[in-house]
Amino acid sequence: MEIKEIIRKYMDGTCSKEEEIAARNWLDEHIADPAYDSMFEDMLNASEPCEDKERLRMNWLRLSRRVDNYDDRLEKSKRARSFFRWFNVAVVCAAAFAFMFLSEQEETIQWHEVYVKRGETKEITLSDGTSLWLDAGTKVIYPSEFTGDIRTIFVDGEIYADVTADKDRPFIVSTSEVNVKVHGTKFSVKAFAERQNVEVALISGSVTVEDKDSEVFTRTLKPGELIRYNHQFRTIEEYNINPETYGKWQNNSNIRFINQSLEDIASELERHFNAKIVIEDPILAKTQYYASFINNEGLDKILHTLNSNNTMKISKRHDTIVISPNN
Repeated sequence: MEIKEIIRKYMDGTCSKEEEIAARNWLDEHIADPAYDSMFEDMLNASEPCEDKERLRMNWLRLSRRVDNYDDRLEKSKRARSFFRWFNVAVVCAAAFAFMFLSEQEETIQWHEVYVKRGETKEITLSDGTSLWLDAGTKVIYPSEFTGDIRTIFVDGEIYADVTADKDRPFIVSTSEVNVKVHGTKFSVKAFAERQNVEVALISGSVTVEDKDSEVFTRTLKPGELIRYNHQFRTIEEYNINPETYGKWQNNSNIRFINQSLEDIASELERHFNAKIVIEDPILAKTQYYASFINNEGLDKILHTLNSNNTMKISKRHDTIVISPNN
């Protein structure tokens, strides 16, 4: 497959994990070369409207996520800054077109988008009384009011939800890989489009988790259960949690890692503390950890605790935390 096709799929969120890696590597290598500006412009001009409303909303989240990711990785060179400005405008225009199309199709409903910056959290209340807590780096699309037989919101990131019960209108959390269906309950969903794993943890009530694309699984959870679904390898991990304490990140007092790789932990800590962390060793990056922090610990304390066996060397280079093997 030509790189142009891979980049196109990367931009609209339809690429595989291997294609995503190839796209990011190619962009990192060629980002400062103005010879490729015309290629991106051609790709944008060639994009066709889509009438699938759910796909449009998820693409909106993916496209705006790309803007945030690139903004976070801005290089200092003048050429790179110029490219990113153009790329951001192109992506925003494409996403805005999709959102305008949705607005025209549903004139009576106003859709809202909320984005929570790194290092912050936010609480919103939906028209039916449902409360949502959005973790750092999360985007949510939701309607001004719910109509019809289903209440649907679109999520790219991590939320904790306290859903208002309505037996006649199930509540759906739609992510890039799964749908979470509830009637009235408390639960959390972690589903960042750029990550392989999707997590759903049930605090009270009942939820059903369904794979959107391949229909690999449908799983109904009980309170105290957490599932982690890897959409690349189609694998499921199951864990037990304490419903009384799980998911209290709303006030920064509870951070838990349940059999997670250091690579995934670093990604979460970057969002939570608005930091930049680099792991220089691939084996170290894949090391799995169980850890719980319930006393509002800071980033340095968390990293020090994770390094209790002294296998890591943790240093700082300018504004970046560097983790390497302690040989």
